[in-house]
Formats: sequence, structure tokens, C-alpha cells
Amino acid sequence: MAYQRQWLNEKGAPFLLVLILAKLETMDEPFVTYGETAAMLERELKTSKIFSLHVGGVAGTMMNEILSVAEGAPPINALVTSSSGIPGTGFSWYFDNFWRKKRAKKWEGLDRDQKLEVVREIREAVKNYKDWDWVFQEAFGKRPSRLEQKTFTERDGKPPVTVFPRGKGESEQHKRLKEWACNNPSEIGLPRGFVGGVENDLLSGDRVDVLFTKGEEFAVVEVKSCLSSDDDLRRGIYQCVKYREVVRATRLPVKVDVRAILISERELPAELATRAKLLAVKSRVHKVTE
Repeated sequence: MAYQRQWLNEKGAPFLLVLILAKLETMDEPFVTYGETAAMLERELKTSKIFSLHVGGVAGTMMNEILSVAEGAPPINALVTSSSGIPGTGFSWYFDNFWRKKRAKKWEGLDRDQKLEVVREIREAVKNYKDWDWVFQEAFGKRPSRLEQKTFTERDGKPPVTVFPRGKGESEQHKRLKEWACNNPSEIGLPRGFVGGVENDLLSGDRVDVLFTKGEEFAVVEVKSCLSSDDDLRRGIYQCVKYREVVRATRLPVKVDVRAILISERELPAELATRAKLLAVKSRVHKVTE
């Protein structure tokens, strides 16, 4: 169903607080992006597509309700951010009025590094704040038992290395994309001379979709077919980061160049493209499924 902004803000606020608090208990990204929040609210509220720019209203409503019952609570809405880890301009009022030290710069006067430091400080304050259960009860009533889980729809064919036969559960779409990548290094941005192989085992117990080598230069490639959800594309970015660092670690003390590439059959959502760039993961699009 379509949504009204006021309805979205009021109904979405408690779910957003649950999402943020859950993040702080895991090793996930230490913030909640606008796109991730929008997708979560679509699932929980069973509504039509939510525009990321409307998430700021939900975050503001959440914080206003918190302040109405606990004036001393840290501004947890600072943890609702773009993929850069920095909250939008809507957070400036809360920083200027509830967090800024006397005579210090206002939010809009801070540079990127200073804003990130503020978010880090607030994150620690949020983690150390002991009354979130009480605040939730007073502001929103009964806390939802749990949120719907992320959906990893791609069957990527990489069970633990002890499982045989290899490739069990791999989709045909994933297999075709993987083989295309292996046979087309120049199409995914690699210079001449790189030679690829599929399903390469790492000492960490992981298996890389495609590993390219050229002397002491390497490229790890993770592929995500048309079956992959946005959550699985996000997972693919972090798989690339992990594989890159494992390959580097196995070559120490020799320092080697390792590139990380994510190949998908559709463009990454804007927030994931930004995150990939920040993490130095190259993304390429190639369709093998019509």
C-alpha cells in the first residue's frame, strides 16, 4: 500500500530504534543507512517502496519521542547515515542543541573527519547508555520481538570446503556469470596478462568465485547473479574485502597487490555503490541472463 509521511514517521520510528540497537550488538556496519532503513520499513510495514529521503523524517520522529521521555539520552539518530557514515542535514539541529559543546562549531561548520568523529563519540555514548529498554517502553510501548531477517537469495555455490561435491546448490545463472568472468579479464577491468581460475580455496576456508594471477599480482572476484537481493549484493562487497585481505595475508612478509572486484547482473543501489567505492571494491555489471 502507499504511505503518508506522517504515518510512516510514526509507525516506522520504533522499528528504526530496534534496527539501530540490534546493529550495536553485532559486527555489522556501525551505522544504519537510509537505503537499509527504507528496505527494512518496507518489509515491516508492508508498504510500497519508501524513498530514502523520507527516512530522515522517521529518524527525527524517533529522536523526538526519545527526548520526550529521556532528555539526557544521546542523539541516537546520528547513527542513521548515508553510506559514508555521516548523517544528513536533518541531524544538525540535534547536534547543535543537544551534543555540541559551548562555543564549539555547529554541525554545518564541521568537516568530514570531524563529523565522523562526532558519530564515533555518539556511538560509544549510545552503547554505554543503560536505559534503552526503559526508554523504548516509555516512548513506544512494547518492543517488537524481532525484525524480519535479511534475505540472501543467491545460491552462490560456496559451501564449506569440507562439503562435497563442490558447487552444491549453485544456480545456473551464478555458474554462467562466474565462467564468463574467468574468461574475460579485460572486460572486468584487468590489464593484459592476468589468468583466472574458478572456485579457488583460501587458507581461511573460503572459496573465491574467480582468482586471477599475474606473477605476484592478484585479483579476487565475487559474482552475484540476477537472483541476488540487495542484501546479498551488500554481502558480496564484504566477501571481496575478506578475500582480498586473506590473499594479502598469505603472502606476507612479501607485500603483493590484490584487487577486489564484484560482478553483478544489475547496477548496485546507490548506497552500495558508494560503500564499495569507500572499501576499494570495483564493481562491474554484466548480464548473462536475458
